[in-house]
Amino acid sequence: MPSTRRDPRATPAPDRVNRDFTAPAPDRLWVADATRIRTGEGAFWLAAVRDAFSNRIVGWKTSDRCDTDLVLGALEYAIWSRDVRDGQLIHHSDRGST
Repeated sequence: MPSTRRDPRATPAPDRVNRDFTAPAPDRLWVADATRIRTGEGAFWLAAVRDAFSNRIVGWKTSDRCDTDLVLGALEYAIWSRDVRDGQLIHHSDRGST
């Protein structure tokens, strides 16, 4: 069973990076995703935000559910931990349900 379910009624956000995941400097392009990790006790979810310039994980959160709290928690951690300037950052993620 796939972990990403797209709402067929939703209009996808535009791809502002045209699938080019390189950045000229830190904190200019972040890419994010959530992934399911299978364990003996069930599914475990990890949401991560990666700086495309350094490939460093700048925000993350784990949960037993993949929901809005999970992905927003990872993004909020990234914003809190980095020097984000207004209008200079693009945040890119897939077209999943969250």
